[in-house]
Amino acid sequence: MTSVASGPPRIGSSLSLIGTLAAALAGLIAVLGCNDEPLKVVGSSSSGLVFARIVEGQVDLARARISDGSIRTLFETRDRNETWPYWSELARRLAFEIGSIGPGQSDLRLWLPTSGIELPFTETRGRHEGWAAWSPTTPELAFAFVGPGNRSGVALANLARSEAQVVARAGRQDFYLRPTFSPDGSHLVAQRRGAAGRGSNLWILKRSAPPRPLTRDPAWFDFKAWFTRDGARILYSRRPTGGGWHEIASIDPVGRDMTRHVSAPESDSHSARPSPTRDEFAFVSNREGDFDVYLEAIDGGDLRNLSRTEHQDEFAPRWSPNGDLLVVTVAEEQFGMPRLDDLTSLRNAKIRVLDRTGRTLLETDGFMPDWMPAW
Repeated sequence: MTSVASGPPRIGSSLSLIGTLAAALAGLIAVLGCNDEPLKVVGSSSSGLVFARIVEGQVDLARARISDGSIRTLFETRDRNETWPYWSELARRLAFEIGSIGPGQSDLRLWLPTSGIELPFTETRGRHEGWAAWSPTTPELAFAFVGPGNRSGVALANLARSEAQVVARAGRQDFYLRPTFSPDGSHLVAQRRGAAGRGSNLWILKRSAPPRPLTRDPAWFDFKAWFTRDGARILYSRRPTGGGWHEIASIDPVGRDMTRHVSAPESDSHSARPSPTRDEFAFVSNREGDFDVYLEAIDGGDLRNLSRTEHQDEFAPRWSPNGDLLVVTVAEEQFGMPRLDDLTSLRNAKIRVLDRTGRTLLETDGFMPDWMPAW
């Protein structure tokens, strides 16, 4: 049974599973405490993007402004790759991963726009940290880690209080990924893969309680879970463990009332993201041939195809904070879904911003987008 840390240890106590996180947080707090300058970003988070792109064979981070399509490089580094940027409007920080392309070790970093300072958040040899998720209510970062010695789990680090806590532990083959906060920030839902990659279910994680399984059916592989805007439901993708078509379902946080939302004969529907401002969700489906972006009301009905792009596939819709725009990753049909172990697919990937009518507002080379204020 997965165990939980007995309490949130103070910085300076033993945190062997988090490596140098304690020292990194201590240094970060010192910077935060003396930095009161205005942000060098303007407007709302819905006004711009931060994303990864291939530059001379390396992965660098860049920013885009939605209003005029301007692009600016955030990092231009030849000695490392930056991936998976995540912006927090509340913490006013950017978290991202550095490491190699494809499977392997990666560490988390923080970037402070006020000063341009970049800080190591975790630096741990032989262990992978990723899937960073910012709390919507506090300057707190959750992330999953997998390391040697059958050590893996999910950790929470509070930047304001200089505290860190492991909220779930598992083994090297039985590991967590994709933690996501509830709207009130009180708990998380995370995907947990079975030993040797067998099976996947959803778990609820809290600071002061043992991890609790949310879905248990061994006949289904469950993944990509997100809370609805009121926290009453958790929307997720699933497929039969023996192989078959993907569908979209939801369940309440107690683990009852599982509902199937999108299931079309002989087609895949997945990657559902609930709107932050409306009772609807976006998802991708190939029910009409190529993978397109769809909108549907949480309670059913009003299904709309927003893209209908011939010979192109859309993936991973992500809402702007104001709920008016979507950013998706786009790939030509011949390249398929962009993959971290395939530079050709990454080099040919694009990001596209759509409004709720399907109108394209911005398109540029890149992948792994997140919303971030423009400059």
